[in-house]
Amino acid sequence: MSKKIGTFIFVHDQEIVLDFINCEKFQVFENLTFVFVGNKDTSKIENISNVVICKNLVYNIEEYPKLTSYTGWYAIWKNELYKEYDYLNLFEYDVNILENFNESQSEVLESGLVGYIPLSINNSSYIRVKKWSEEIILSIKEKYDTDIYKLVDNLDKNFNCSITSNHTFSKINFENYMLWVEPLVEDIKDLEMAGHQIERSISFFYLVNNIEFKILPYVLKHFQFDSHKTQGISQEKFNTNYKKLL
Repeated sequence: MSKKIGTFIFVHDQEIVLDFINCEKFQVFENLTFVFVGNKDTSKIENISNVVICKNLVYNIEEYPKLTSYTGWYAIWKNELYKEYDYLNLFEYDVNILENFNESQSEVLESGLVGYIPLSINNSSYIRVKKWSEEIILSIKEKYDTDIYKLVDNLDKNFNCSITSNHTFSKINFENYMLWVEPLVEDIKDLEMAGHQIERSISFFYLVNNIEFKILPYVLKHFQFDSHKTQGISQEKFNTNYKKLL
């Protein structure tokens, strides 16, 4: 029996949702849900069947916008919107999916955790830029008695982790990740760079817990429009490249 995959696309602007529906973006996915995060106007999308608006759900943490798409992850977890699926694609809105995605993904799906954007552990932006990682690393040390710096230093120097929040999880790995990261979120939820720390927490999760993972490059392009203005990327990048998403 084939496994059922649910795809959740995290969006912060209703006009983007409408654009994507109109151009049939992400039509490669059979079970597609747009997850609206944040507190902007949602009047135009309230009644669309495959749109989930986090602020309208019983369980939501939309008062912590710096957590970025994690607030959407939290909402689908706590409100049990993922239960019918064996695997979950959790993707940002600013990605393009290449034609060979489904075929390529099927070859690695059984690993139970797939990332799409590789980053060398030797890259300074992984854990050496303190504002992007320090607080959650300290939280892991306090709550799980694990030193991320030592763990990474003991890895092969050619080792790659996955970066950005674009990942695919098996149901059990998603549940285990959310249980593992929830107490850490308490220590970072108000930080300006909380979203960056959440992104790194995914790789910390599979490294700390010795969980099998795969990296599948070249099938998903992430534009990184810096919607929360934490990377110093100008609005011009969005203005110039948004049409490439449509």
